Amino acid sequence: MKTLAEISIQRPVFAWILMAGLMFFGGIAFSKMGISHMPDVDFPVVNIKLQMEGASPEIMETNVVDIVEESLLSTEGIKEITSKSLYGSADITVELELERNVDVAVQEISTRISQAQKYLPETLAPPVISK
Repeated sequence: MKTLAEISIQRPVFAWILMAGLMFFGGIAFSKMGISHMPDVDFPVVNIKLQMEGASPEIMETNVVDIVEESLLSTEGIKEITSKSLYGSADITVELELERNVDVAVQEISTRISQAQKYLPETLAPPVISK
């Protein structure tokens, strides 16, 4: 009995047709394959935008960002909190654990910021919270 290699050497056209057929049907199978192995993952991240007209980055850091970060520390499921203070504004990014529900976390963060509002300057615009 001859092996596939021997047949391919004796009949090269057969080998080319076999290879082209495998590539053609492999391409069809690949295009029909589902994408369940690469699911759409939304990373649980909450952004908080704070604005205060005319405030320097140092004032934003000490009078606003530190207070908001302190109030968020007791929130469950927080992986990391990063902030960036600019002239007149500050951005706080809260990264949550993957299993944490983002909608519930946004509500809890909003509540914590509302509770800390009494310690924040009155000239601070209402914080914008987005996920």
